[in-house]
Amino acid sequence: MNAFEITVVMLGASVIISFFYGLFTRNYSTVDRLWSVLPPVYALIWMYGHTHNTRLVFASVLVIVWGIRLTLNFARRGGYAFSRKKGFTGEDYRWEVMRKKIGNRFFFEIFNFFFICVFQLALIFAITLPLYVVRQNPAPLNPADLLLFALHLCFLIGETLSDNQQYIFQTEKRQPEHAGDPRYQLGFNTFGLWKYSRHPNYFFEIAQWVVVAFYAMNATGTLHWSAAGVLVLILLFSGSTQLTESITASKYPQYLKWRELTHTWLPLPGIFAQPRDREAFLEDLKG
Repeated sequence: MNAFEITVVMLGASVIISFFYGLFTRNYSTVDRLWSVLPPVYALIWMYGHTHNTRLVFASVLVIVWGIRLTLNFARRGGYAFSRKKGFTGEDYRWEVMRKKIGNRFFFEIFNFFFICVFQLALIFAITLPLYVVRQNPAPLNPADLLLFALHLCFLIGETLSDNQQYIFQTEKRQPEHAGDPRYQLGFNTFGLWKYSRHPNYFFEIAQWVVVAFYAMNATGTLHWSAAGVLVLILLFSGSTQLTESITASKYPQYLKWRELTHTWLPLPGIFAQPRDREAFLEDLKG
């Protein structure tokens, strides 16, 4: 098999494993565990024997670093928690919500197969596919590549900061010394980049894959069809944002007000937000 065929077989095997693991254990986060692992593996396979393609090497290295960082972040949040009796115990809380919404086990397993497994794993493959296009279209670097590399690195750093700020907040809000702090007792994060955006990590995640799509377009010199994957990713994150925010709003009453004062994704102070009203909201918490 050639490199592309190997990755397609890996995609098929991932779908089968993910579906049957969820079917038999009722833990449906196998795809979540693979989300940050498969793109670096695909990149390494496609890069093998093509290290002379500088654009491919630089782009792949950034995707590999993204995967390592995201995997470590998911692990520290319990995503890879494991016990001998139950197997993996960490699961995305949204799947429990969806189980309750769907109710019927048979229909949920259909949802599991087509949406959780087939759709999401195919999407992971699709957003990484521009790297294979870069492999198949070797060309000298140009100034646009340097800009793309810089943007990719900046977005990677931004996602790292966002995830770290969220992890620190979620850890600290449970500490006794913050029991009387109204900003922690809101239940949702309003610190750092999260002061300006409700999902800065989503923004930086999507932005990185937009850059990956541009690598292929820069290599081919045309609006390449492989960019379709990132467009679907944006739609997925849009739906995921709505589900996540509906859950958060049901748990924390003031979240609806916070939604009016911040942008959904863009962590930009004063843009698409209301800085004076936002500051007033935070000041009012102090009493």
